[in-house]
Amino acid sequence: MKTNKVLLSIGSNIGDRKKNIQTALNLIDQKIGDVISISKVYQTPALGFIGDDFYNCCIAISTKLNPLELKIPHPHLQERAFVILPLLDIARSKIHPILKITIAELKDDLKDLNSIHQLDYVLKMPILNTMELFNNIVIEGNIGIGKTTLSKKLSKDLNKNLILEGFKENPFLDKFYQDPNRYALNLELTFLIDRCRQLNDYKNQMDLFKSGVVFDYDIFKSLIFAGVTLSEIDFNLFRSIFYSMTKDLFKSNLVIYLLQTTDKLLININKRGRNYEKDINKDYLDKISNAYLNYLNNRPELNVVFVDVSDLDFVEKDEDYLKLLFRIKQKLR
Repeated sequence: MKTNKVLLSIGSNIGDRKKNIQTALNLIDQKIGDVISISKVYQTPALGFIGDDFYNCCIAISTKLNPLELKIPHPHLQERAFVILPLLDIARSKIHPILKITIAELKDDLKDLNSIHQLDYVLKMPILNTMELFNNIVIEGNIGIGKTTLSKKLSKDLNKNLILEGFKENPFLDKFYQDPNRYALNLELTFLIDRCRQLNDYKNQMDLFKSGVVFDYDIFKSLIFAGVTLSEIDFNLFRSIFYSMTKDLFKSNLVIYLLQTTDKLLININKRGRNYEKDINKDYLDKISNAYLNYLNNRPELNVVFVDVSDLDFVEKDEDYLKLLFRIKQKLR
């Protein structure tokens, strides 16, 4: 079914105007289609009647629905500053289908601009609503996939605490990449101890005014990497220690696992230029990926969503970050 991009003008002048508009956005996102962009909010006087000032905005949505018997665009759109100004934020270069001029050009003929004021209030993208329901969110994936970047972005957008792995402090990391057989057990045990300590300390560090936490790792990561790097006898020892140390740790209620091609991972690893990662090769990354997938696919108790990011650069491009959020939203639905 064809997807349509629709521009809507929304306003409220009754009761809690901010809440009314946010509620409308959330319902539109649930019942009509994905809200893909939102303008700033503008305070405007009532037009054509006596009443309280309006709060107005414009949004763009992606929907499979078609319009009913409506006049599109509105015959007086070009005369109304409370529509044109918000449209400038999200559709500046769009061309009026009848007048054949851009939204930016329509602004030049407006006469009541002085009566409209931009507000500092920022509306929340409804795309985040589903993820807000989960208190403990974990971002997982292979080396170089962008776990830390995504965790930081989600922590900010969801107003959640952020816990990042302190991998740089591990004294065996550089040594492991130089001599894996000798230092693998030292590395994995040190990581396990550090991760357990960090997760145990989390309750004392969290900001109670925030609605949960985003981690850029789950403790099961220790078991996965150990299964790849350790000999069978060392892994059996490590596994016993792992289950003893982690039995009382917090449990995530959502794991977002990012999927990426190995070639792209190698490009990302090379781009960030960490000296100790220069010898990571395709075979090692493939083993890590297979170990993750084998573990996650055999753990029905985990709430895992798999999201392919092979065609996205959400680290550098805001539009790709938005696309990633929509993919997560669709998976959660």
